[in-house]
Amino acid sequence: MLGAWIIVEPVPALGAALQGETTIPASIIVVEDDPRMGSVLMRHLTRVGYGVSVAANGSEMRRFYRRDGADLVLLDLNLGAEDGMDLARELVASTAAAVMIVTGRHDLQDRIDGLDAGADDYITKPFEVDELLARIRAVLRRHALEASVHDTIQLGTVALEPSAMVLRDASSGACVRLTETESRILATLMRQHGRALSRTQLLNRESLNPEDRTVDVHIGNIRRKLREGGIRNLVIWPVRGHGYRMRLERD
Repeated sequence: MLGAWIIVEPVPALGAALQGETTIPASIIVVEDDPRMGSVLMRHLTRVGYGVSVAANGSEMRRFYRRDGADLVLLDLNLGAEDGMDLARELVASTAAAVMIVTGRHDLQDRIDGLDAGADDYITKPFEVDELLARIRAVLRRHALEASVHDTIQLGTVALEPSAMVLRDASSGACVRLTETESRILATLMRQHGRALSRTQLLNRESLNPEDRTVDVHIGNIRRKLREGGIRNLVIWPVRGHGYRMRLERD
């Protein structure tokens, strides 16, 4: 049994906590090979305001993350032939997402191994859903605080230092200097990696006149600086009728 489902108020998104707005819902990828459990989690997480994708395996998880990014991954360890612990280590090493293990493995050693792998929390099935939701809120809060404390925003080998308004690529040694507004827009795109963001979200305003092309001008300048500075693995894509998203292209 899953226990009693208790619906609570949604929490501000991770992106919102970092930007002082509440327009970007926190995004969660549920990695679960049991269709029933995946469906139940998706239904109730979306009801409290999260954006949710359900992946049956590591391959789908990677595809969803590359396409949309995520603030949190809920990861089952029992995924058939795949080792969920290896997936946890991969997520910690290569993404900015928080990781919570949700599994039927109750052994103390599994819990220790999961936390040592870098998972932010570990909860066993069956569980009370109100406890799961509380833990999700706590993990997202911690990540928001850590992101606000640590100045550097890292994506792959590229790091942005917002206060210094400098973008560096460790693999090539490239260094790009930005204006304050460019740095703020780039920080938002990097923190919400893979997610489509509107022009109002990128400027952190309540609204924009439809004819206002301020964001487009700044995006054009950022693209030019990335190109001229030799940083080619950060790509900003337009989203028709909406805004922009950032993708990290692998070499």
